[in-house]
Formats: sequence, structure tokens, C-alpha cells
Amino acid sequence: MKPTRVRAPKIKFGDRDPAIELAITEIAGHLTFTPNTVTAWYWLPEVRWAFRPDAEREALLAAISEQYAGLAGFRLHLRRTTRPFPADEWARTIDAHTPRPLPEVPGTPTWSDHLVAAQRHLLSVNHAEGQTYLGVTFARRSLGDSFTERLLRTFGRGVAEGERRKLGRTVEQFDEVLGAFGMRGRQVTPQELEWLLYRSVALCMAPPGVLSPVTNGHWERGDLLALTEQVERYRTPYGSTVKLVNRMTGEERHVAVLAVGRMEPLEIPERHEPWLHFHERLPWPMELSTRVDILGSGDSFRNLEHRLRMIRSQQLDYAEHGIDAPPELERLAKRALVIGDEMTTGLPVDSARAHGWHRIAVGGRTREECLERARRLIQLYSRELRISLQHPKNQDWLAREFIPGEPIANTGYIRRMPVNLLAAALPQAASTVGDRRGDLIGRTAGTCRRPVFLDLHFPMEVRERSGLAVFVAEPGGGKSTLLGALGYLAARRGVQVTLLDPSGPLARLCAMPELRPYSRVLNLTGSEHGTLAPYSLIPTPLRSEFPVGAAGDREFEIAISNARAERRMLVQDICMMLVPPQVAREASTATLFRHAVRQVPAEETSTLDDVVACLSQLDDDAGRELANLLLDTAEMPLALLFFGRPPEGLLGADAALTVITMAGLRLPDLKIEREYWSAEEALALPMLHTAHRLAVRRCYGGSMSSRKMVGLDEAHFMEGWRSGRSFLVRLARDSRKWNLAALVASQNPRDILGLDVQNLVSTVFVGRIAEDAEIATEALRLLRVPVNDGYEATLASLSSVDASSASRLGFREFVMRDVDGRVQKVRVDVSYVEGLLEHLDTTPTTVAATAANLPSIVSDLEA
Repeated sequence: MKPTRVRAPKIKFGDRDPAIELAITEIAGHLTFTPNTVTAWYWLPEVRWAFRPDAEREALLAAISEQYAGLAGFRLHLRRTTRPFPADEWARTIDAHTPRPLPEVPGTPTWSDHLVAAQRHLLSVNHAEGQTYLGVTFARRSLGDSFTERLLRTFGRGVAEGERRKLGRTVEQFDEVLGAFGMRGRQVTPQELEWLLYRSVALCMAPPGVLSPVTNGHWERGDLLALTEQVERYRTPYGSTVKLVNRMTGEERHVAVLAVGRMEPLEIPERHEPWLHFHERLPWPMELSTRVDILGSGDSFRNLEHRLRMIRSQQLDYAEHGIDAPPELERLAKRALVIGDEMTTGLPVDSARAHGWHRIAVGGRTREECLERARRLIQLYSRELRISLQHPKNQDWLAREFIPGEPIANTGYIRRMPVNLLAAALPQAASTVGDRRGDLIGRTAGTCRRPVFLDLHFPMEVRERSGLAVFVAEPGGGKSTLLGALGYLAARRGVQVTLLDPSGPLARLCAMPELRPYSRVLNLTGSEHGTLAPYSLIPTPLRSEFPVGAAGDREFEIAISNARAERRMLVQDICMMLVPPQVAREASTATLFRHAVRQVPAEETSTLDDVVACLSQLDDDAGRELANLLLDTAEMPLALLFFGRPPEGLLGADAALTVITMAGLRLPDLKIEREYWSAEEALALPMLHTAHRLAVRRCYGGSMSSRKMVGLDEAHFMEGWRSGRSFLVRLARDSRKWNLAALVASQNPRDILGLDVQNLVSTVFVGRIAEDAEIATEALRLLRVPVNDGYEATLASLSSVDASSASRLGFREFVMRDVDGRVQKVRVDVSYVEGLLEHLDTTPTTVAATAANLPSIVSDLEA
């Protein structure tokens, strides 16, 4: 029996074709095809712009100008879109890098609650990441190619292989041009191109939840329906907006498209910001579409000659009628002659021109909100850049321009400019700083808004750099608040945190419910005898910390010798601080102290009493007199901290957060001579000196690989003494070895610059500096940004207060430099942590209510 033969169904020519709303007929990798054109798409990475020397900015713009000139003869489509910040991805990353968070306390937010609150804060502020794409329409398809594609499509195939090979050779040339310094573009991935198409069809709407799971990068004609079917457009010919509706979710969005009109000359980078990046100053995301025809030297010169002939013709018409021609015509003619001379004698980049149409799409939930945002954007560009933004008719046609492959809505508002001005548009200018795996500490406050994350151990664990972070600001600039916030966030992640806060307000951190069982306050003004014994503040190195073998033995011996030398140096400086200044200035005083310290073994078990005994046994009367002066000082209650041995378990490793304070102690003014200090102020200097050592002493007691953080305030008291300088240099150099994040705060950047450890500083925060221009200049050197370029005014304007308002300023701003050298203006915002700002607030009117309860809190925590 013969098998039954099954016939294939015939294609009926009466079947309906797919109702495709796009000009694109096929997508293959990073290429999009229309019936007449082919476009290659590239992704442009963001580039650093803010706080960059003008010479580097000019070199960047010159390189981009040459790349544009290398694309002469082609039409470009520049698209700037946004992607919501992946808060969930960040939360998973920080959780993965937090293996042992602080154990939860019943009735308080858990670690998971902390991460959820941070994610909600990120979503509520509407942070978005900018993405820049560049499409090059590089081939006009012939009639034969289009016919062949239609024929092949009948058999389920697309573009012919021969055409693909021909296009591939052209693409290689553009890869080389765009991949060089300047744009550093690369071919888009299929997922990125799919994202761009979705965002272009659904302008300013919520992004798609998931993209297509197919990753081969090939879209046939019938598949393109998926890009447009979910979004419906409602428009009228004379409407001021286009209404977009998502059929699946019901989301509605109104979009207004603005066109760039007349422009005044711009001075970029000397005076103005990049003119197609400027809109990102506003707090809502917008879309950007620029269509540009790049004209080479031949086309540009012919276009210029045509305009010059038009000018001359108008001048002849005026002359024939016996009327004086307007002077404006002669000025235009002279300008055209100058430009023509530049074209014929200059480089190709000087003769290339860009004729383009620039659009900005503004979205809103309602028509009124959309139009209000458009009005604010028009005012911003008009006031700051002297650029006129127009709101044309036929908004639906203009909105379709954002979709790759769609034609230009109309040729009005064409802007003709040299390629260097197009390069200065720079929509991919970056405003990012920090890392993506640390705690959320705020947002950038420059030309755009981006979240700022900071992991204080990222420099050591990833970049293999020092962990020294420096904080500089005038009083009231927010140093202590930021220091306390970073200490809280680190303690929540299970990091061993020690904060030295001489004035004492950071002790209130230990009263927070989630930290209280794991915190401790050490008030040095009420501590036991010997708490600050100088010999015991420098730990003895352990043999286990060094490699096995002869080389390790040698390193261990050197470390032991360095520790002993550092103890002798510290004890000599403390003795000099404890005697009257007129005695300390005598040459014999330093000699006698050096002799006595040399006689006492430089071990942890030695004490200042041993030094006093050695001085008293000298035959020299001056030595016995020094011993008596030290004994007289030891009778003061605060001076007892330096004599004797420290109590057992002074700084145990059980507390996740330890705050060392000297509440009630008056700090001296270093601008006043020591002779005029009170007795209490004179003792404050050695107390601060040894308290810094005590804070770091705890960090050297645990494992070298475990995360540790120490925050040291009032570091300017350390810089003027040999042991203090040696201590800060050692801290900077040991931070990577011990995985120690060392935060040093000072009012004067010279205290850090004078130590010659600037190359070891990984992170810098500079707050408001408005009183002293020289200090502002030194702060800029610490940030490694140019001086005398106007950035001093930026430091003076940080955290600026409205003089007409009587309310308090609710934020603090800093200029931040991260470990990768990126510098940005940031606004600190940790409001997502419930109660943190209230505990860190040091304003007198605010803390008055809790000041009475602070002693009882401190005593409970000490117990």
C-alpha cells in the first residue's frame, strides 16, 4: 500500500500582511535594515567631564571632532536614553559582600529591612542611568537589493548573503573610526538594540519588564510586531503632546518633543557645559534624538559657495535699485570668505560641517505635568546656555523620529555647525562617582543626578590601594555627620568600627536600638589610671603575621625594631607636651628626655613612671627638675591617664562599634601660643595625641584580613609632632595590609599634604571652604583638580544657605574623589535609615532635649 502523500499548504495571496508600524524591515546583530537604508549601531561609554582640566577636555573634544569628520558623507542618528537604576541588583551585590552582618535586635530593623529601605529610597528619588547610542546609516540599498530581499522574504529568508558580506567590509571601517580615543564606541549587543527600540517606541514610559529570551540578534519582519503592539498612540494634528498608552498595563504617558532652535556662540569647555547633556540637571529622565548629516570638505565648500553667491546676488539687487545694502550682508560675506579660507587651508576636521536636527522628549503622567516640565526645560536652556528650544506642531511625527529607521518629521530648525561644536554637545558626559557594591550615601549634585555608593574596603580588596580616606571642611561643613554615617553603615555590615570623636556627639550612635547591644562608649575624661599609657599604645608585631622562612624572620625583626623606635618617639613627644612650653624649648630638655627614654626598655610593659625614675636618678639637676615637673603634672586627674599601666581588656573585640570621646574637654586653638593655654587645654594636646593611637590600637589586634574601620577627627593636632607625622604615614601604608579603612578628618588640607602621603590617599571628601582662599587652593590640590580655574568658587558654594530663609539647611554637600580618580559634587543623603540623622545632629537647638539624657546613656553603655 502506497503511503499517503501530504501536500504542503499553498500561500494564499489574500492573507493579510502584518500591520508593521516601523520602517525597519529586519534586524541582524547590530544592523537595522529599511527598504532603502542600512544602519550600524554603536554604544558609546560615558566619559568624565566634571572637575577635569580644560586641556584634557579640549583633547577629548578634538578627538571626537576628528571621528565625526571621519564619518563625512553619512547620516548619523545619536540617541540618548535612560535605564532605571537596578536597585535589586545593587542590593544583591552588597548582600553578597556582607557575609556577617550585625545580628538583629528584636523590635529593630533587620539587615534585610535596611536593604529594602535603601531600595525604596532609590526608587522614590527616580534615579536613572544614561545610555548613548550612535547609528551610522552607511549604505543606500539599490533597487536590486530591495527586490532580492522581497523575493527571499517570500521563501522565509531576508537579506542576501552577498549583500551581508559587502556590508561587513564597510562595518569594519566604522569599528576602527569609532573605537579610537574619544568616543571609544563598540557594536551594540542584541539586548541593547532591543532595549533602544522598546524605549524609542514607548517614549518616557516604564521600561519593559523582560526582553526577548532569544539572543541570536536576528529579527524577521513578522517578529517586529512585538516591538509596537503593546503601545497605542493618541494624537491630533495640532496637539501639544502625544498620549501613549500601554494596552497591557494601562500606563498613560504624555510626551512633548522640543526642537533646538537658534543658538548663541558657546564657549566649551571654558565657560559652558556640554549643550546636549545640560538637560540632565533636571530631576526627571528625558530622551534625546539627533539626526546629523556630516558634510566633508567638498560638500561643505560647495554649500558655502552657494550661500556666498546668494549674498552677492542680494547686494547686486540693492545696487541696481540704488539702495544701500544692509551692513549685515557684507559682514556675512566676509565671514563666509574667512570660513572658506579655513576649509581650503586647514585640516579635514576644520572643513567638515554638521547639518542636524536635535530633539528632546519630555514626558509626564498628565498633559499639564508634561507641559510644565517642558516649560522648565525651555527656561533652563534659555537662561544658562542662550539656546532657544521650540515646541513644534505635528508632535506625533516628531516623536517617531526617536525610533531608529524612521524619517525626519520635517526639515525645519536645521542647525548648521562645525563638527567641533557637535562634538561639544557630548550627551555621554558622565557624572558618576563611587562604586556599585558599597552603601548608599547620597547622590551626585552636578550636571546630572546619579546615586553614590561607597565601600570603604573597595580600594584595598579590589584596587589594591591604600584605605586612607580624608575629610576636609570648615566647622559646620558636615565632616562629623558624614563620619558618623559611614561608621553606622559599616557597623551594620559587621565591620569592626572605632570612632574617635573628641567633642562627643557621635557617642549618641551607640544609643540606636539596633547598635546598642554591640556598641561601647569610652569617655577618656572619666577613664581609669593608665588608659593612655604611651608605651602600650603601640602593639608588638606577631610572628604569625609574617611569611615563614628566613625572609619572614628578617621582616619580623625589622617590624619589632620599628615598633620600639616608634614607642621611643611617642614617649619623647608626650613628655615634651606635659612640661611647660618654656621648659620644652630649652635644648637640654630634649637631650635629657632622649637619654632617659633610651635607658627604659621600649616594650609594651614599660610606663612613664620608668622614665620619671630614670630622670630622678641622674646626677644632673636639670634631669631631677624634669622628673619633678612630670610628677607635678601627674597629680592632675586627667594626667593620670598617661602614668601607670592600662586596665585589662581596655578595648575588647566584642563591640562592633566603639566610640572614644573626651566629652567636656576644651581643645586648644593652635593659632595661640602654648604659654597662653589653660592647664586643661595643655593636657588636651597629649590626650588627643594618644587617643588617636588608642583608636588604631584596637584595629591591630584582630586578623589582618578581617574588615576594620577607624575614624579619626581633629587630625590637625597630630601634624606638628614627629610621632604624629610618623603615625599618620604608617596608618596610610598599613591600611592595605591590614584591610583597614582609615578615615581622617581635618579642617586644613595642609595637614595631609604636609605628610607627603597624598599618593596613598584613596578617597577624598572636601566640604564647604569659603573663608580662606589659600585653604581652598590646598583642598583642590588634595582633590587633584586644577587650581585657579574657578573651582574655588565651587567649594565656597557647597551647602549654600538661602539668606532670605530662616529655616535650617537640611543637607550637606561635598566634592568627592574616589579611588578611580573620578571627581564629582555629591549631596549626602542617608535619610533612608530611620533615626540616624536625629542621632547625628549636632545643632544646639536640636540636641538640647537629649543632652540631659546623654550622661546616663554613656554610663549604661560603658557598663
